[in-house]
Amino acid sequence: MISEQSSVFHALILAQLPMIGKITARKLITECGSIEAVFTEKKRNLLSIEGIKTSVVHSLEHISPEIYAKAENELEFLETNKIQTFIINDENYPKRLRHCSDAPFMFFGKGKMNFNVPKVVAIVGTRKAGSYGTSFTKQLIADFVESDVLVISGLAYGIDTAAHEAAVHHNMQTIGVLGHGFRILYPASNRKLAIQMVKNGGLITEFLSDVGPDAGNFPTRNRIIAGLSDAVVVVEARSEGGALITANLAFSYDRDVFSVPGRVGDVQSEGCNNLIKSNKAALITSAKDVLELMRWDDDKGSKKNRQEKLFFDVSEEEKQIISYIQQQDEMDIDTLSAKINMPISRLASVLLSLECKCYIECLPGKRYKLL
Repeated sequence: MISEQSSVFHALILAQLPMIGKITARKLITECGSIEAVFTEKKRNLLSIEGIKTSVVHSLEHISPEIYAKAENELEFLETNKIQTFIINDENYPKRLRHCSDAPFMFFGKGKMNFNVPKVVAIVGTRKAGSYGTSFTKQLIADFVESDVLVISGLAYGIDTAAHEAAVHHNMQTIGVLGHGFRILYPASNRKLAIQMVKNGGLITEFLSDVGPDAGNFPTRNRIIAGLSDAVVVVEARSEGGALITANLAFSYDRDVFSVPGRVGDVQSEGCNNLIKSNKAALITSAKDVLELMRWDDDKGSKKNRQEKLFFDVSEEEKQIISYIQQQDEMDIDTLSAKINMPISRLASVLLSLECKCYIECLPGKRYKLL
């Protein structure tokens, strides 16, 4: 418990330091081995890390009393409100999100959340949803019930709210990704909904508790929505906005993107139609389309099916990786990359695919073992 508290305290300090952004913080933690080691590593070793400049080391060496005080206040707030902390190298960090290069090195969560279920779908869309989009969203969720899908969205007005409400109604796990800290809830009209979500799912944010719902925070949080998911469904979206940002991020992460078509000339569906036209999203008209395209429609979760999929539902690359890991019980990504002569960037994508199919498990230190 003391070690865990120490990790969180150091992470809260790191989150405040100038000259150290999210990607740099993650690099420091990965190279140094732990969050605490970032603060004790020798200067020459830090400077030997690719991309780490003198300004970063200076920031680590000159931490103001105000930063320490704020970290202490944050830690007290987290403990008092029973808020969980997820740090990039911890076992509780979501497997899918860990593989995104710009994933937050730390985020906070409240509720009963299981990020690593086999099927995760993000549902996004306009804040000014019409009856068409709202009705479609509710039906989509209802048709996902038997497939045990985890629903991710952003707890915003419109499509987000409709998705969370429908999931709560059907007692499905649903997680809202916030664009602000935990001292407030925006929009306030969703407070009751948020309380219901925490009972079966929850709320998460990468922002410290006193950060408000500034406009720039929401595009930033959209990468988490995309990164946590296997697929993103865009229900109703204008030509620009948060839903399109999420869809494009998902596309860049090699996630599946689906779009609900709208009438030609309908401003509320222009973004959806453009995603389909540009081949960034597959056209869907029902949950059945999503389940079929994701190959979830015949997945009953039985041991027999899992065994069959081991032989028939993996690529040659995946078979090779499974074979190597099986020989060693567990293997780290660097060793595996050298063994099969595959770049780490490509290997990380294939490993994520195997994780999502529930064939392997990611352990601390980027080590993998068969399930």
